Amino acid sequence: MNFSIGNRHTKYRTYRTLLFGLISAAVLAACGSSGSSASATSSASTAANSNGAASGTPYVIHAVLSETGVASELGGPEARTLKALAAYENTKGGIDGHPVQFEIQDNQSTPATAVSLATSLIASHINVLMDGSYGATDIPVDALAGSNGPFISDLAPTVRPKAGSMVFRTGTPMQEDFQVILNYLKAKGLTRIAAITSSDSDGTLGWTDLKGTLAQPQFSSFKVTSHQVFDPTAVSVTTQLSVIKDSNPQAILVWTVGSPFGTVLQGLSSLGMGSVPIFTSNGNADYGLLGHLSSLVPKSLYFIGEELYMPPSEITNTAVRQQVQTFDTVIQAAGGKPEAGYGLAWSAGSLVIGAIKKLGVQATAPQILQYMQSLKNSPGIYGLLNFSQQNHDGISTQFMHIFHFTGTTFQPVSHGGGAPLASTGSSS
Repeated sequence: MNFSIGNRHTKYRTYRTLLFGLISAAVLAACGSSGSSASATSSASTAANSNGAASGTPYVIHAVLSETGVASELGGPEARTLKALAAYENTKGGIDGHPVQFEIQDNQSTPATAVSLATSLIASHINVLMDGSYGATDIPVDALAGSNGPFISDLAPTVRPKAGSMVFRTGTPMQEDFQVILNYLKAKGLTRIAAITSSDSDGTLGWTDLKGTLAQPQFSSFKVTSHQVFDPTAVSVTTQLSVIKDSNPQAILVWTVGSPFGTVLQGLSSLGMGSVPIFTSNGNADYGLLGHLSSLVPKSLYFIGEELYMPPSEITNTAVRQQVQTFDTVIQAAGGKPEAGYGLAWSAGSLVIGAIKKLGVQATAPQILQYMQSLKNSPGIYGLLNFSQQNHDGISTQFMHIFHFTGTTFQPVSHGGGAPLASTGSSS
């Protein structure tokens, strides 16, 4: 029997009781049903109590995340999000009356550990695996997916799923990230740029995509004054940043995630480079990480981000706005904020739950893949998602913005696609 129904146990009942009490009133009063999830079948009522809460045998979805280690700033919020999402879905009847349960294991931000954990799960014939939290751990796990599964929902935007593969990616592809960033910089007249990237997969793939984007005709006016590489385990990058400083760039792109980003900010601060506009991945758009680095955060720090960072009142698409409002309500009730780790897990988890609701608890990995590849204009916290056999991330640049981190919040400074808002002034 391949579908992931497990025995109900005390730990799950205890967690459900505590978290239901926390979010049920707020969510049911303020939120509609999740647009990324299809309606449960009519048989759900036979396994749900009179209040609509799921009460059958749990449907287990396995996840391997970086709860500790260098990517824990993403993995920790991702784990909390999946638990909050499950509790929210269970107030609405779960999956056909079966409570959703995420079983989470910590890969310690180590590729070998991630592969070991995933290999064991795959050997038990699971149909779905949530894989996180950054490229170094995720890419080798994604390679384990065969033509019959499992279906892997990857929480790292840096991965590159092959067309038709069992791997779907959450978050914005870096190619689109750089298009939006360069559109914004070009409109601001900031065409002399430098880049510093880590030597791991996140930085290496980032530099490759940046070069490819700069090669496009519309960005021919840009000049890279310096590109520097650093080991993500390094305790200092002042040598590399000194070279960048001497090249006199108008803006710097920092492409690394988590703790290494803090190392770069430390170097920028020590060299007095805080006035140079800094642009980085939304993988670093994390209140916890930025709180730890508060004394180092430059005043001109910018992130690429999606609709989930926008105030709901400023989101023009009604269906997307409702999705963001639901996300905000549930995550805030669970002690989180609208940021990278919470958003990546919510989007991925909602899509997986929606697929199984539509297909039923007996759904196989190939069936889930076929369903996911057919989704068109599906509203989510990243905008309207459109998937296909060739496109396994589904995100459009029209829902991607540039945000300025003010020290306390993310302030949008561009329209979707990167065109500056009229009121933002100079990015410098």
